[in-house]
Amino acid sequence: MHNSSSRSPVGRTNRVARGAYKTSFKLPAARGGEAIWTVSRSLLEEALDATHQVRTAWVHRTLGRAWQWRYHAFVLCVEGMLTGFAYVFSAALLSEVRGPGWTWRILPLTLPWIVGLRFLSFLLLGSCRFSLRVASIPEFIGIAKAVSLSSLAFYAITRIALADVRLPAALFILDWTVSIFLLVGFHFGIRLYGAERAIGRSGGKRALIIGAGDAGTKVLKELVLDATAGILPIGLIDDNPEKTGTTICGVPVLGGLSDLARLVREQQAEEVFICIPSATRSQMKFILARCRECEIPVRTLPSLAELVDGRVGLRDLRSVRIEDLLQREEMKADPAFVRELVGDRVVLVTGAGGSIGSELCRQIASGNPRKLILLERSENSLFYINLELQDRFPTLCIEPRLVDVTCRDRVRAIFESERPEIIFHAAAYKHVHLMELHPCEAVRNNVLGTRNTALAARDFGASRFVNISTDKAVKPRNYMGLSKKITELLVRELAQSSQTRFMSVRFGNVAGSTGSVLRLFRDQIQKGGPIRITDPRATRYFMTIAEAVCLILHAGAQGQGGETFVFDMGKPLNIYEIARAFSLFSGLTPGKDLLFEFIGLKEGEKITEELWESWETLKPTVHDRIFALSDAGRVAAGILEQVDEFERLLARGDYEGLLVRCHKLFPEFAVDHSRHSTRSEKKTSTPTFYKGPIPNEPAAFPS
Repeated sequence: MHNSSSRSPVGRTNRVARGAYKTSFKLPAARGGEAIWTVSRSLLEEALDATHQVRTAWVHRTLGRAWQWRYHAFVLCVEGMLTGFAYVFSAALLSEVRGPGWTWRILPLTLPWIVGLRFLSFLLLGSCRFSLRVASIPEFIGIAKAVSLSSLAFYAITRIALADVRLPAALFILDWTVSIFLLVGFHFGIRLYGAERAIGRSGGKRALIIGAGDAGTKVLKELVLDATAGILPIGLIDDNPEKTGTTICGVPVLGGLSDLARLVREQQAEEVFICIPSATRSQMKFILARCRECEIPVRTLPSLAELVDGRVGLRDLRSVRIEDLLQREEMKADPAFVRELVGDRVVLVTGAGGSIGSELCRQIASGNPRKLILLERSENSLFYINLELQDRFPTLCIEPRLVDVTCRDRVRAIFESERPEIIFHAAAYKHVHLMELHPCEAVRNNVLGTRNTALAARDFGASRFVNISTDKAVKPRNYMGLSKKITELLVRELAQSSQTRFMSVRFGNVAGSTGSVLRLFRDQIQKGGPIRITDPRATRYFMTIAEAVCLILHAGAQGQGGETFVFDMGKPLNIYEIARAFSLFSGLTPGKDLLFEFIGLKEGEKITEELWESWETLKPTVHDRIFALSDAGRVAAGILEQVDEFERLLARGDYEGLLVRCHKLFPEFAVDHSRHSTRSEKKTSTPTFYKGPIPNEPAAFPS
């Protein structure tokens, strides 16, 4: 018996891990032969493994192709049998005319020819590769081509090679017809069966489709032919009287928009689809108003401008946009006007990463300024707006500056080096509730930031300075509104003794901006609710971001210095009604699919907002949607010195003294704020659901 240590090297290699000697190394002198043998064995095993993998991959590919051809072979065999049966059937039908023995005389001579030609045409034209589940018009054309080609070839052969066999023309026509009928039934049978099931279903949410044009028809077809769809189309609405009474895909055109409310009741509709991508903003306003009266969920297709390829389908149906919800006429800045205002000038925008500031940058960039300077304190916001502008305007000189406008020295350094000619000051804190918790920060950012920027504009020769204010500056009840009120007064005072044209623009809520109530509603709906509303009586002014920025540019162009401009914002909208409309236009039924939770007004909030003081009157301007406040006489004397005192109090950390100073400067605010403040007696109550009537408190601009 041998000792284990005397085993041969071959025996030892059974314990060597595969790939153990793949790297280069020095062999020990005493065991060099054994190591070389081990390396050779390992390489041999690797070669065998590679060969096995190649062989396995080849087998898998072969089996895959065989499985694929198994399907094609099955389809080809069925097609051949059907066409053979069609020929025999056609010949049998003609036997009554030609005699009972005629069919059996010609079949042995002609049947192999016709079946062989059919097989050949099916292979050449690829009809055996057609899908049996999604057959459509191209497949039908392919079948017709294959049958027609083989029939023509068979006709030629019978006239040349089978001249002794007299076949009537009726046989060719009958065989061609029966073959196509059978093949179409084979290829389209599954789809026809699915369509029959879909058309015959009775379950699903009952929906009316507004628009019987191309877009509405495409959406209708998808709904009708999809057996798994949870939507059951019950009718079409179209104002074209020629379509009323007709049916499309088995669904009737019931009437026009004027009949919508009646049809919703009669048909027990649960949802409305608006499928008119070509509708203008005014047409959409009219349609949405009709749908809103019906109190049922609404979805819509995007406009043609939003559809990149111009094609529409069920997947394109979406909730109504915030812009559609406001039902305001779309306003776009005239490119020639923007170029005239900012072209070949250095323009600076503070708060460039915010909702208003970023849209200002987009519209200003389209006017080809010599340089566009972006001031923003938020790194991420500045990064993304700069990235977007660089991508859209690659030739434009853009300077992103990460700057806090409360840092006076940094602001002045930028103004000294860049010498901007036009400044749009959009940097501000705007959330009422947060500013009530941090009133000193409202003063620091909104008031001192505006002062720093405005003084730099004055000292370094800017031509225009546009301060963006808010309707909360009118009879302010919160520190955010008070801070913006002070900025308006500051701008007026600077305009009296400066060559720079200082002006303010004042408007209400901007739909879709960060923190906007409409955006909060949308986020709450996406989370499944509930929608939280402060007070069912609350009303607010709304306009779109693009519209607000367009009016800001027009106001900045016509200002001569010292003006406060206000915008025509229409009538204030009831927040509760907006929430209900938002719910319906998101495809949800209020109170059923989505709950409404009333949480009460937060500290500093009002039931209604106003756009001008009682002592202010409006004057029309050259733009029909911009008004100027005519009575600018109530300017607080020495407001700049008061702001400097605010800065000293903030520097000392005397926050109570700062608030006392604000209250002394604006005693009406102090009284109003203390009357409505709940800071000293915070109460926690269970949210309630409002069931009373919604008050209508419209506010309109004078004609």
